[in-house]
Amino acid sequence: MGEIPAALPRLDGDEKPLVVYCHHGVRSLRVANWLRQQGVEQVSSLQGGIDRWSLEIDPGVPRYT
Repeated sequence: MGEIPAALPRLDGDEKPLVVYCHHGVRSLRVANWLRQQGVEQVSSLQGGIDRWSLEIDPGVPRYT
């Protein structure tokens, strides 16, 4: 989250969908909500994070232990 405010100018006006993700999806949801408050409309958080992605979509993605 600490780096996101500095990146906001690069995201402002970009109409491409943006997916934010973290380990379990909690922090990325906070970031996505903050970005929406800043006017970034096309933003989503990966529910369950990269851990869930690894379990359900791509087991080739390493999981933290």
